[in-house]
Amino acid sequence: MRKLAVVMAVLALAGCENEVEGVHKQVAEYLQNPKTAKFANVRIDTQGSICGQVRGKDDAGQYEAYRSYVAIKHDGQYEIIVDETGNNLRIREVCGGADLQRRADALADQPAPEGWDVEVIQGANMGALSDMTARLIEKGIPSSVEYRDGKPVVLMGPFPTKAEAEARKADVMARLGTDSIVIQHGAKR
Repeated sequence: MRKLAVVMAVLALAGCENEVEGVHKQVAEYLQNPKTAKFANVRIDTQGSICGQVRGKDDAGQYEAYRSYVAIKHDGQYEIIVDETGNNLRIREVCGGADLQRRADALADQPAPEGWDVEVIQGANMGALSDMTARLIEKGIPSSVEYRDGKPVVLMGPFPTKAEAEARKADVMARLGTDSIVIQHGAKR
């Protein structure tokens, strides 16, 4: 009986792997050079949707910045969405961070006397917090961990201007494929 369970688990994982490969082929078609696609932070939710980040080489042969994507499963087929702006709410609704995005959007036009932070989006299956902070340290990106409602969050900043925070957000996505959002420093979250 145990062997049967192990075989079934292996077959289920093989099926998932084939689905992920198929989704990655579809996602790669959104890139200038699909054959150069590199994927990061790939995860599958309980409904079978696949989230992650992707990048590929441009026509000059240089890797572009990572972009978030989601493949939403509907009746055995996938709807592919690739984030062109870095703020796609639909992707965050499926992959995590939608509530944070909505709160940040609500405060976006208000002055931030204490500056701006960049908060790493921590959706389901994002891995250990220590791994995330280690990757930031490895790339020379200072960060801190703050506890909010008893849960740790990774922050970079504060930055004096929103433009500086947006630049750090873009840098972290480009270099690590780690999704984040710009929020007001010290704002109630």
